Amino acid sequence: MNLKDCDGRRDDIAALTLLAGRCNPAQKKRLDEEYAKLIAGTAGEREAARIMNREFGESDRMGLLHDIRIGVRGEYAQIDHLVIHRVQGRIWLCETKNYGGRLQCDAHGEWTIWYGNRPQPVPSPIEQARLQAIVLRRWLEENGYGYLEVLPMVLCAPKSSVDRREIPEDVTIVKWDQFPSWWRDQAEKVGVLSAMRMCAGRFWEKRDTNWLRGLGAALCEAHEPITFDWERRLGLGQGDQAEEGARKADNVHRLPVKRNASSPETPSSQQSRLDLSPLGTPHGEITFRELGNGEVAIRNPPAKPLIEVVRGTVRGRGRWQPKYKNWIVKAEHFADLREQIESRLRSTVNRYWA
Repeated sequence: MNLKDCDGRRDDIAALTLLAGRCNPAQKKRLDEEYAKLIAGTAGEREAARIMNREFGESDRMGLLHDIRIGVRGEYAQIDHLVIHRVQGRIWLCETKNYGGRLQCDAHGEWTIWYGNRPQPVPSPIEQARLQAIVLRRWLEENGYGYLEVLPMVLCAPKSSVDRREIPEDVTIVKWDQFPSWWRDQAEKVGVLSAMRMCAGRFWEKRDTNWLRGLGAALCEAHEPITFDWERRLGLGQGDQAEEGARKADNVHRLPVKRNASSPETPSSQQSRLDLSPLGTPHGEITFRELGNGEVAIRNPPAKPLIEVVRGTVRGRGRWQPKYKNWIVKAEHFADLREQIESRLRSTVNRYWA
């Protein structure tokens, strides 16, 4: 049974999207790296959770919890997936890695991802899982479930390859699309003595479906979602904020003098109030420029989500200039169009980048 779904990282994606316009080139590079890791990691965890839920979500013997963070005395474990088998009295703690290359472990226990002939050292995924398992065991002991066995393992992407020649025998690495088959294989290998011990434990501890739901509820109650201070993480400190304030000051215009009804606004006074500050996104900035003839040019980076946002807003109310790859709109319509672009951009964060 599925006891907890993935939380998702929608708020983090939205925060990075909004901070993109405040970054200098070095900070923008860090933001792009964080964004790419966030998207890849979330996609991998969700796909692995989908396969687990499809295969075991209706089982009354197994409990599934995804994306859970447990803390014990100041130590935290950010766990991608927990698979609890109430009959076996075991919990598999799964660390998900959405690698696209070849995963290799050498004789010294050092891990590397190979992208063609280019190696990239990475932290040991199994050691990450083992450290998380230590915290989980402490939590189980403090909450009356210390008799359960915790087994760390690694789930990797189906598109990756694994060089298993130097991987220790006690390390379990499975591609997440093969997890259901692996699960059935390991269940069949349980010996007669182990099976008798499991059945006895189930009888004496009354590990029924209510017990499983109770354990799941306790874990969910202990869950403390992680939060990030992205401004601090990206180095957007006081100096950067001052610089940002100075940059924004360039786009601040004086309010026009109040006119009498007999003195209507001129096109130039109307244009002077236009907010032409760029809209930052992880794919670059959407920019705006006055053309001096009562029109404004709107230009977006050639990324599918941004193309759909701008084109879907402006089409029918402006004209496309293929030569300059921008949209031209009337200045009197610009404020409304900009507001709609911002609104669509927030919706696009949820649809494409959550």
